[in-house]
Amino acid sequence: MKTAIVYRSFLGTTKTYARWLHEQLDSDLFGALTARRSRMAKYDLVALCSGTYAGWISIQGRLKSWWKTLSGREIILLVVGMAPPEDPQSERAYLKIPEHIRNGTKYFKVPGKFGPTDHEKVRKENLQPVLQYIRGLEG
Repeated sequence: MKTAIVYRSFLGTTKTYARWLHEQLDSDLFGALTARRSRMAKYDLVALCSGTYAGWISIQGRLKSWWKTLSGREIILLVVGMAPPEDPQSERAYLKIPEHIRNGTKYFKVPGKFGPTDHEKVRKENLQPVLQYIRGLEG
């Protein structure tokens, strides 16, 4: 399965997770600001990695604008943030993505950190559910 990992990171944690994911998979890694929609058409699986900031998922604009190209492929949305997935703020951020796009993606939320604190929460092990899901797709 040809895989692309696209990340948008302001504080560096999302980039760390994207790199760790890239290390575990036969994949190509792109920063969101340099990735091009036309290139995504050649991938079977696209993992979009993004932080959450004040109730919004920073890569959601890219996800929306690329949706015609991404639709019909395996799409993973890996979101990094301090609040757990069940937190109302996390849920509000996720629900800002249009329903038809949410229905076409597999969503994962992993712990982030704030500034120089909480480093112990950012661990490779947090990616195990994502890797297990991808390996299940590969058969």
